[in-house]
Amino acid sequence: MKIVVDADPDLWTDMMREIKRPIAEGAVAALREVAATSVQEGRRDIAKAGPNFRANWQERLQYLTKGAKVSGDASMDAEAVVFHKYGIAGVFEHGATIRGKPLLWIPTTRRAPPPGKSGKKLTSATVRGKPMLFDANDRNRNRKPLYIGVRQVVVPKKFHITEIVRKNVTKIAAFFAKHFKGN
Repeated sequence: MKIVVDADPDLWTDMMREIKRPIAEGAVAALREVAATSVQEGRRDIAKAGPNFRANWQERLQYLTKGAKVSGDASMDAEAVVFHKYGIAGVFEHGATIRGKPLLWIPTTRRAPPPGKSGKKLTSATVRGKPMLFDANDRNRNRKPLYIGVRQVVVPKKFHITEIVRKNVTKIAAFFAKHFKGN
């Protein structure tokens, strides 16, 4: 017995596209919801990290979907990227040890420029075993140090964005079921 099916290839392609469309749309919507939920929870996590991580740190945690549309239709190849616009955010996501060469000069006042760009002639002294930099033109006996030298600084992990994204990815099937509008 032999069965021959004569089908119009264009019709077949259109039919398959119509079958795939609701699946792809549900998948893209689920992917976007996972990313958006991760960003919302991540922003709350950044806010909990302390007073130095104000609104601008929170707002700069964002997501981007790539490849969500192909020729106007939802794509099964879509991907989402959760990222922070501040490049230094990874230090707080993973923790880091920053080493000096040989010393790292920590300013004693907020937003002070690096010692080489302070515009002041600096003089060094060691006070109780700690290297310090002072303004050389300040003759006051009770002058305060401008910078304190340390060999290294350990920055602890403060953000948990990776864990938040992984937790939300496990919910993608539920998000897909919510967004799938198939027969």
